[in-house]
Amino acid sequence: MRKAVLLKNLLIKKFLSIFICFFMVLSVIAVTSPISARASYVDTNLNTFIHDADPTPEGVVGQDMQLTVRIGYNGKNGLYNPKTEQINNVRVRLSQDQNLINTNGIVPSANRTNPYDPDDESAESEAYNEGYQAGAARAYNASLGLTYPVDGGVYPLEINSSTMTQEKKLGTLKKGEYVEVTFNVHLRSDIKAGYYGVPVSIFYDVPENPSGSYGSLNRAEFINISVIDQGEITDPASTEKESAFVVGENQATPAASYPSQMAYTVNFRNQTNRTLYDVKVHMENALDPTKEFQNTAYSKASASKQFPFEISQSNYDQTFEAVTPEEIITPAYVLNIKKNAASGYYPIDYTVTYKRTPDATLQSKETHTFYVNINNPSMNDTEPDSTREFNANDRTKARLVVGSYHTEPEAVFAGQPFKLFVEIENASTNINASNILLTVESEKVDNSNVFSTENGSNSTVINSLNAGESKEVSWTMIAGAGVNPRAYAITVNEKYDSPEFKNAEEKVTLDVEVKQIPRLSCTGFDIMPPSVTVGSESNVMFNINNTGKVILYNVTVAFEADSIQNTSAYVGNIKPGETGNVDAMITGFSPTTDDGTIHVTITYEDINGETSSQEETINLYVIEDIPEDLERVTPEEADPAKASSINSFIIPGAVIAGILGALGIIFFIRKKKKEKEQKQGTDETI
Repeated sequence: MRKAVLLKNLLIKKFLSIFICFFMVLSVIAVTSPISARASYVDTNLNTFIHDADPTPEGVVGQDMQLTVRIGYNGKNGLYNPKTEQINNVRVRLSQDQNLINTNGIVPSANRTNPYDPDDESAESEAYNEGYQAGAARAYNASLGLTYPVDGGVYPLEINSSTMTQEKKLGTLKKGEYVEVTFNVHLRSDIKAGYYGVPVSIFYDVPENPSGSYGSLNRAEFINISVIDQGEITDPASTEKESAFVVGENQATPAASYPSQMAYTVNFRNQTNRTLYDVKVHMENALDPTKEFQNTAYSKASASKQFPFEISQSNYDQTFEAVTPEEIITPAYVLNIKKNAASGYYPIDYTVTYKRTPDATLQSKETHTFYVNINNPSMNDTEPDSTREFNANDRTKARLVVGSYHTEPEAVFAGQPFKLFVEIENASTNINASNILLTVESEKVDNSNVFSTENGSNSTVINSLNAGESKEVSWTMIAGAGVNPRAYAITVNEKYDSPEFKNAEEKVTLDVEVKQIPRLSCTGFDIMPPSVTVGSESNVMFNINNTGKVILYNVTVAFEADSIQNTSAYVGNIKPGETGNVDAMITGFSPTTDDGTIHVTITYEDINGETSSQEETINLYVIEDIPEDLERVTPEEADPAKASSINSFIIPGAVIAGILGALGIIFFIRKKKKEKEQKQGTDETI
């Protein structure tokens, strides 16, 4: 009987093995198509838990990518369906076991039902043979859990700790339930374009079922990814796929004339077939030196061809939570044109960042250009500058531009020195420049320069700049102490030689914001009464004078000491040259044990919301309250003569107590003063 059971089990196992092999061969034949043999392609229909995302995750050789996977307990197909309505404690990780896709030496010979010519050594034929070998071996050795045909066996991901430690915890999955998860990975730079199979591990617990099988299990299944060739680009990190957004469709070029504002919108259309998340549109506040400004009129020498708008905000970012396929978002802008902006078309750059899934940690980024047309008649000249000899026979000359500039310290305050650093770049591709004389010229207010050089020299020299080369120069400068806080122009005059053009001249205008240090003074202190008893109030009044050149915003006054209840008073905004009035009631809290100093803290904000404070002091004395429950003698308790005598004693007694209290305060103050003088004398002796 026992032999019969063993024989029966053996026949069942053999039958299952043959069935699985046959099923795998059919699967290989079904999915095998003329796909490049350079890649791995997986039949994910055999998966129970890991399913391809729609669309297939796509990346570029040598670059970061987001790998999106659908996790679902389908409960009806695949090879590992547990007989339960749900699985618990589900965790998903990328598998780092490359042996899962190693197809070398698994099966000695290929299946002879290869649909391609057996004598043909084409990539398609080789791919079929290798995929069949892998699938057959894994189906036969099902105890390893490796049941997937893989064409090629190349592991496409870089293996590092940040990739392999990513784990997605999904909790419980019911039969028929699906969840999308995303892994941030980096594709190897030594692989070729095509489809690849990526092994993914799933860990889960199976509740006890009638058959008695339960516990913690794990399986390795595959998904497919598509890898795009990086083309002719040498540096894979610089490769960019097709942009997700199309910019400026069906829009006319926005136009405005100084001094009017330019109000316009920019259309960004999502041309992908999926929703993009956390979309941020950032307007760059400087022109790209590789993109040319286009004149619409002859410009005066003082006209600026740099970024044409006043920068009145720290940034102009606009964020959109989600943008669906084909949806158009329209960031809107209202900008002030610079008074010295030249007339012409300006290329304004916009950097767009977005995520491909809501919980992604990797952002995609792309840059777009949108032109605006500015007309500024005050900066137009009636004819071209004759010194530049602009004609059809113009000789070639180098093109010097300002690559960047900054100040040290970053914040420039009126009346304080700073250093201006300017990077001069020869933007020409093949023309050198030499004998470069750079002279800085300040904007004037009331016929006086806003900026002056500290050592009196406003010029510096660069001997030469080869094509594409850049060098940094600097000037130590100081801003006028009495100027109003705003941005002022510094013009860099360039005079230089090129091989075919001597004494070429150009001008570049830079904007430097000047800030004023807030200043205030306090006058007219009035404390009434100058001393109070515990629980009583004193009225404190004084003036806050704005002696600076900037508005003091949200001025608040706080009173603090051990002898009073801490309190504060709101004054509001105080304009330059104006006065804010403080009127506060201070309540005595406990008797004064020091010299009666009350700390007064005046807090205010500048235009950027940065907080500053100034300390002042006043004097207020707090004394114990005089008891009001002095015992009185009633006529019933004594005769009238004795009552009259007691009353005559109580009234003068109260007066005497008040006098003694005042004398006590005077004695206390004199004692403290004498101790202070003695201490100072001792310090001087030492």
